[in-house]
Amino acid sequence: MAYKLIALDIDDTLLNRKKQLTSVNKNALIQAQKNGVKVAVASGRLPYGVRPYADALDVRRYGGYYMGFNGGAVMNSRDELIGAGFLDSKYIKPVYDILSRENVTVMVHKGDVIYADDKVNDYTHIESDVIGLPLNVVDDLPSFIDWPLPKFLIAGEPDTLKQLEAKLISSLGDEVDIYLSMPWFLEVMPKGINKGTGLQTICEDAGIDIADTIAFGDSYNDIFMIKAAGTGIAMGNAEEAVKQAADMITDDCDRDGVAAALKKLGII
Repeated sequence: MAYKLIALDIDDTLLNRKKQLTSVNKNALIQAQKNGVKVAVASGRLPYGVRPYADALDVRRYGGYYMGFNGGAVMNSRDELIGAGFLDSKYIKPVYDILSRENVTVMVHKGDVIYADDKVNDYTHIESDVIGLPLNVVDDLPSFIDWPLPKFLIAGEPDTLKQLEAKLISSLGDEVDIYLSMPWFLEVMPKGINKGTGLQTICEDAGIDIADTIAFGDSYNDIFMIKAAGTGIAMGNAEEAVKQAADMITDDCDRDGVAAALKKLGII
């Protein structure tokens, strides 16, 4: 099969558990692009936090793509926004009313700035530490938000977030999308905006049949993309639900599973 595009998650997929991009994965993806296969880097991070990995892989040089906010911001190789999705402002209060009763931190993004309410916990600073952006704590977060909101990012204990996920889905699941992106991160997204729809936007822009794409991932927010792609690949370290959704399972992220799959499929 002639694959035309590779879409891949960042954390625990492209990167190993030490948050490193190994030379094996990097060289494999650059070789794939030299062979005519485009690459799209996909993450729940804001675009500012995704672009360095696109640059490390020469994605923009080869006319590839990158997406942030789980498909809420899709960028082409010229850093132009080709797809976007925002939460309707009417959901800010009802969502926050549920979240404010829980022992979690609520975070939002504006440009390259992260804002949070004052209920800071052990997981609050992970997002800012990984991306390298300061975290700004504000009073009365719902009233502070006066811009189109890509998503709510909720940080807390994994068991607490699983219970909160069920509560949010019960209350608002028909109107917004709610899912875990990491055990300690819960996302509230605009309905129908995800990595799968982001991949579709990329394919339409590139003139590629989505059946000719590959998608790699490890967590729940990757399932949309894995199901949408022609060939969905779960990492060996992926959540069980991701493995069940995938067409094949590759090696663990600490064993360069991306490169291993590209070799197995004959792309490199």
